[in-house]
Amino acid sequence: MVLPLNLHHYFGYFLKRDVTKLYISIAIRNLALGMVLLFEPIYLYLYFEKSLPITLAFFAVMYGAYGILAPFGGKIMGAIGSTKSILLSLFLYFGYYLSLFFLPISSWFVLASLLLIIPGMLLFWPAFHTDFARFSSQERRGKDVGKLNIMGLFPMIISPIIGGWVLALFGYPALFMVVLAVLFASIIPLFYSKETHEVYTDSYKGAWKRAWKKENIATSIAFVANGLEVIISFVFWPLFLFSLAITFQSMGGIASFALVIASLFMLYMGKVSDTQERPWLLNIGSLWTGISWIITYFIVTTFDAFLAHTLYRLSRSAAAVPFQTFFYEKAAGKGTEVDEFIVNREIIINVARFFFLGIAALVFWFFPLLPINGIFFFAALLSLGFMFAGKIPKFSLK
Repeated sequence: MVLPLNLHHYFGYFLKRDVTKLYISIAIRNLALGMVLLFEPIYLYLYFEKSLPITLAFFAVMYGAYGILAPFGGKIMGAIGSTKSILLSLFLYFGYYLSLFFLPISSWFVLASLLLIIPGMLLFWPAFHTDFARFSSQERRGKDVGKLNIMGLFPMIISPIIGGWVLALFGYPALFMVVLAVLFASIIPLFYSKETHEVYTDSYKGAWKRAWKKENIATSIAFVANGLEVIISFVFWPLFLFSLAITFQSMGGIASFALVIASLFMLYMGKVSDTQERPWLLNIGSLWTGISWIITYFIVTTFDAFLAHTLYRLSRSAAAVPFQTFFYEKAAGKGTEVDEFIVNREIIINVARFFFLGIAALVFWFFPLLPINGIFFFAALLSLGFMFAGKIPKFSLK
């Protein structure tokens, strides 16, 4: 089927928001990170002498510190503006991957990497989400979310296969050098991008109180479910592939092909997400994402991984676009408190990630023989939690 694309609407939001600078910078950033994200957990796993608990503890500290300090990210964004906040974050991401490059030289670079990536996340994510919530169109927010995902995914389509190829032929040092070069290139456009300012008014204590209000329980469940499912995909999925002795080139190829299919599908999902079918689409996408995780448990070969991950990406796309549309719609509906809402989201998601990864580290520490893919059943359950972002379906026994 040929998808009808109106190029004027496709680029309307991005041109309005100075895409030639800010979002091209983010696209280049995604190209850089796409080459290494799939292989980053494996690199740390190997550095920590194949200790899964220590690897999980590293990520637990990263996300836990980010969640605790998230209100300060909002304060900084309010003080310097979202564009400068993103600009500074790129320098910190650069330092993070440079620290990973130097890990074999000294274990002190483990601490350095954390001290760089945590403020990098603080500066990037609140600014990015706030910026999009402010400038996306209310009438076409679903389409805008679909396009945002395409802008993010398009450069990442080829990057995993490039990263796998570089890694297989030249090793991790060469991969980090390529990533650093591309990441540095992403900094340049931001020196010429227009600035926008938000006024972040929450106190640190106020932000934490707001994050756990009872009236926000459904939204919080959706945020936690989405955040934890993403972490399983980011950390456990590549480690599982590595345990199956699937080559780095094959991993990159699997990821790239699945992203091609997902990108095409997202264009259609964005259009449907602006209709009354959005809740239904979210629920179906959530259900199929859960099923795809159960199927992933039974992978034993490279071809199995290829089929299962392609199904996962398709299912995840069906859920992700309406999920993010609901999120940005709720954020934009907060008016002047959009940045406070987004910071609250970052607190909830990353504190939950800290506890999840910390508990998982303890479980694998005391039960090292547990199969890593057992966590995929939990991911399947989490996928159903996406439904709390919209209208949860009601089932009757009649």
